[in-house]
Amino acid sequence: MSLASLIDELNPQQKQAATTAHQHSLVLAGAGCGKTKTIVARAAYLIDQGIPANQIQILTFTRRAASEIVARVELALGEQAKGLRASTFHTFCMYLLRRIPKAFGLEQFSIIDRDDQLMMFRLIRGKDDKKNPSQLPKPQELCDLYSFARNTRQKLSVALEKQQPEYLALKDQIAEIMQEYESRKRARGFLDYDDILAVVASALAQSEGLVDYVASICQHLLVDEMQDTNPLQWALLEPLKDLVSLFCVGDDAQSIYGFRGADFENIHHFTERVPNAQIFKLEQNYRSTQEILDLSNWLLDQSEIRYNKRLQAHRGDGIKPKMHIFPNEFDEAKWIAIDIKERHFLQGAPWSDHMVLVRSSFAARHIEAACIAASVPYRFIGGMKLLETAHVKDLLSLLRVIANPLDDIAWMHFLTLWNGVGDVGASKLAQQLLLEPTMDKVIEKLEKFGRLPEKTLLIMKQMDVLRHEVAACVGLGIEAIQEQLADNYKKDWNRRQGDFQLVQQLAGKHAQLSEFLEEYVLDPVSISEIERQSDTDVVTLITIHSAKGTEQKVCYVANVTAGQYPHARAQGSFDDIEEERRVLYVALTRAQNELILTKQNFNLWARDTVDEQGRKLDSYFLNDLTRQLCTMETHHRTRQQTVKSALVERQAINLDFGIDLD
Repeated sequence: MSLASLIDELNPQQKQAATTAHQHSLVLAGAGCGKTKTIVARAAYLIDQGIPANQIQILTFTRRAASEIVARVELALGEQAKGLRASTFHTFCMYLLRRIPKAFGLEQFSIIDRDDQLMMFRLIRGKDDKKNPSQLPKPQELCDLYSFARNTRQKLSVALEKQQPEYLALKDQIAEIMQEYESRKRARGFLDYDDILAVVASALAQSEGLVDYVASICQHLLVDEMQDTNPLQWALLEPLKDLVSLFCVGDDAQSIYGFRGADFENIHHFTERVPNAQIFKLEQNYRSTQEILDLSNWLLDQSEIRYNKRLQAHRGDGIKPKMHIFPNEFDEAKWIAIDIKERHFLQGAPWSDHMVLVRSSFAARHIEAACIAASVPYRFIGGMKLLETAHVKDLLSLLRVIANPLDDIAWMHFLTLWNGVGDVGASKLAQQLLLEPTMDKVIEKLEKFGRLPEKTLLIMKQMDVLRHEVAACVGLGIEAIQEQLADNYKKDWNRRQGDFQLVQQLAGKHAQLSEFLEEYVLDPVSISEIERQSDTDVVTLITIHSAKGTEQKVCYVANVTAGQYPHARAQGSFDDIEEERRVLYVALTRAQNELILTKQNFNLWARDTVDEQGRKLDSYFLNDLTRQLCTMETHHRTRQQTVKSALVERQAINLDFGIDLD
């Protein structure tokens, strides 16, 4: 492939965007409209125009997207593309922090992950007394709140009001905990996930010299998935906009991560923030048929937000979407599993042609059970990341103390794995271990402690010697703790054990243990990301928030019931309801050939309201769905069940019950 053939493959909209001479551009790319192809063509075009490849920095949200873009540019340009950088925001900031630490006032620092944060919040907050349980937020809630406030750059009181209003009265106590958390981080030279961005953003805002330096190493910033950026990520881009060229690509209709702090306005108000920016639209969809897009377009048309784009199917017409209505979630799940099975055996369709989209892993449980009962092979892709699973975290805690014996949080985690070691004992011992000058002395102290098996301590000595052979070191780490973990995770040890092979597979790609640990803390690889590389013929059951970028011939969107779209939790908030609309839009636009919606309850309807500004608050997105857009089929209970339930439903409701109020 050459640049000419890459450009020839583009449609007129894509070509105009990829070859623009404007300094700043925003490309509004509809679902399935060739967003990645346009970024690849843009990078290749710039290099061909004489921009050195190492002067182009592509920012993405996943490592997978970054490596895919670079590989495709290299395929088109060969040697000319060497030096092109693509990475996540966090990895880009780490590159700067490691390259010029003095510019950020940092000499020595360690990266801590979410588990480490939870451990710190747990220790600072203290345990609940059984006689007097604390009213304070749990460590996980504190962690979420802290991160939300950092990413949205809001005061604690504003973040509390948005995220956890029930704790507003405790704001001062929460502020004290967070202040102590920040003091401990500084004292130990720790940076958490949000610090990595915040330290760089803050330094860019204060130092013209640093802005000049960053602009000198990247003349062009290409930003993927712009709709998912948060205010903190925008704070990294804004100081650079006068000196670099911004090429931002995204879809405002697929902005679905507001709960993580993503700011819809970064894309919606782009031209106000970046004057003279050119707007391009990609509306030619290559994924779905027009009937699927008609339903998706209709869903956005119902909104008071103007998305200002209509997707057109390059493939033309196809099958109209279908809605199947069931009495309950069990019948719904059973029908989905049987329908997939019939398509496989009667029509010869591979299992892998089918994808079932659900709101959450909790919502998937009935469908998982139905697939198991019907012997339908499936894999579930949800939010859990391989290196965030408990047993892999246990292994990582051992690897971390080998890489850095001064990592007291890792020591806490590692020591509490062993029978008979609690938080207090582990904390005391960890503080003593930090004072030892060598790993041999650390092992001596652990021998005296007497709770760790001799075999484990011997292996730890070997690991210290082999720390530069990463895969071997990981293999030894597994051997050192697997007997204890088998005891800790009795119920599902066989399933968990398989994950360790994946960790070894990842470790083999790295020359340094610390580099391996740092990279996967920054951008945890999902189990599904590794599993997707295998061509197993199974049905994909996936959460919608994990589904962006995926597609399948036949897609089932389960439980599109009132109270679910929008979710009852969003009621009353215009912004939350509109984000829910975009969640459903993402689900609908995954389907290539057939889109099948399923819902429960025959007669559930809901009444729309308006907010204080007179904006309509939809109570159910599919209230006005017409048969022109979607055919409908109702699946009734057996006659006997129907009669019986009708009798029950006609009964008067008796309200004479409750507690004794005397």
